[in-house]
Amino acid sequence: MDSNYHIFKKSVQSKGKTVHKWYCYWNDPVTGVMHQKVCKGCKTQAEAYAFVSALPPLFVEEKITIAKIAEWMYIPGSTHLERMKKLGKQYTYETLKCKRGLLDIFLAKFGDMELKDLTVPMVIDFLTEDPHSGSWKNNFLTVVGEVYAEAPFMGLPYIPAPQFPKFRRNSIKKDVFTTDELNILFDESLWINLSSTKYANHPQFDEGHKAIYLMFLCCIKCGLRIGEAIGARVNQFLFDQGMFVVDGFYRHNQLLRTTYNKCGSDEDRKIRVTPLPEDFAIIIQKYIAENNLSGDDFVFQRYNKPIRKWLAEEWFRRAIAKSGIITKNRVLTPHSLRYTYITRMRRDVAGETVQKIAGHTSLAMTDHYTRAAIPEMVEAVKPAVEAANKLFE
Repeated sequence: MDSNYHIFKKSVQSKGKTVHKWYCYWNDPVTGVMHQKVCKGCKTQAEAYAFVSALPPLFVEEKITIAKIAEWMYIPGSTHLERMKKLGKQYTYETLKCKRGLLDIFLAKFGDMELKDLTVPMVIDFLTEDPHSGSWKNNFLTVVGEVYAEAPFMGLPYIPAPQFPKFRRNSIKKDVFTTDELNILFDESLWINLSSTKYANHPQFDEGHKAIYLMFLCCIKCGLRIGEAIGARVNQFLFDQGMFVVDGFYRHNQLLRTTYNKCGSDEDRKIRVTPLPEDFAIIIQKYIAENNLSGDDFVFQRYNKPIRKWLAEEWFRRAIAKSGIITKNRVLTPHSLRYTYITRMRRDVAGETVQKIAGHTSLAMTDHYTRAAIPEMVEAVKPAVEAANKLFE
């Protein structure tokens, strides 16, 4: 029985005869006005309780759906983001856009449910049928977990986020370069020829070969992402200490340089340092002096502006094609330079140190980048051939 109904027994005088009847009363939930109603046909208290139990409930508890919980999540200016800021978590516009996009997909499927009714199999089965990558699905699960964290602030009891199983990363790993291939690729004459003869009439190839060549050389020598190399400024090179400070990258879609690294923010910049090889330091220091660059000047420029990413990638593709490097069944892109750097560093340097140099949040990510150059592996293993031949004699 709804506890907002109350029963009582009332004596009624009718034609000189006293009649005892059972009544119930309640307060209107909207107006607050008290109402009374006779419990028809009820002669006992038990019958009156049964009568009242059949009446509709006065207060229907509002159903707080997942959509209601997440209504303002990741929305600029919302209490959700204000709370996140106080907790030390701030997101870039791109991150918020990405998270909200994932959230909208989640709400389209599960938004009408209550959080207590959501189960791990429901979410995993939904993602299993989705064609996105394992990384995308793991990001999706992160957003789902953040919905659980938001629920208590919507008046719901705390429900711990379940331990969703993680999906295997299935992004295509880039292949690495061998030493011989790097020697071929970073022969500067290859890049000079690329900007002349056949491509001389192409405006995008009329200048900049030196800057682009050195930019990619910086990627392989310091293990940089292409955006970090494009955004490199003079004051990042600590020549006296033999270090390069990675404190931002060039965001090509907005044509601006950030003051933080890939997974960072204005509040948590994720700055890192990488060793600056002596041979490259000599080359780049000379280049900076020849071009009268200093301070915040971008090092790798074309027409006094940072090199455009699409142009750098096109030059790299043409350089690979002109070099004669065998690319069959291999994925060789500018990011392969970073893979190559991390793979080689892991040979002689502890994984935790390489993790710091690479700027990875986990050693697992560093392991993901570590690849083996098969031709060099073959050479390294050759001394064991004789022993293998005699192993079962």
